[in-house]
Amino acid sequence: MSLNGDNSKDILVIGIGNPLRSDDGVGPYVADCIEAKGIKGVKVWITQQLLLENLERMLGFSRVILVDASVDGPPLDFRPIEKNTGHVVSSSHHLSAETFVSIARSIYHKEMNLQLCSIRGNCFEVGDKISPQVLACAKEAVELICREVIHA
Repeated sequence: MSLNGDNSKDILVIGIGNPLRSDDGVGPYVADCIEAKGIKGVKVWITQQLLLENLERMLGFSRVILVDASVDGPPLDFRPIEKNTGHVVSSSHHLSAETFVSIARSIYHKEMNLQLCSIRGNCFEVGDKISPQVLACAKEAVELICREVIHA
């Protein structure tokens, strides 16, 4: 999917993770489920990890929702990324969502409306199956994100 053009009123859902590492594929799974619903104004992007090079394109959206597996924390967590919280994201990836908000503010002088949906994984071994407990949380996350998008 192309993320070029004026998306200033659109919402971007980014599914982060590796579908060949079992539960780490939950972010792309959730993003695929949301894309399949065909919600107007919602764009979906799937990536194995969040890269700083993508920040400028992300700033063109009214809201960005990151969906990622976590190694600890609650089974399902959906929260806005607040300014200067000092909270470290539980993630297997090197860049936190808070880092993106800080860089957007300091380099681009823009505020990001960024939310994080974390789903705690149980197995990150090589494999293409999401564990049943994580799959149940993923389905709940799809419903939660769709409610957030529809009532935005």
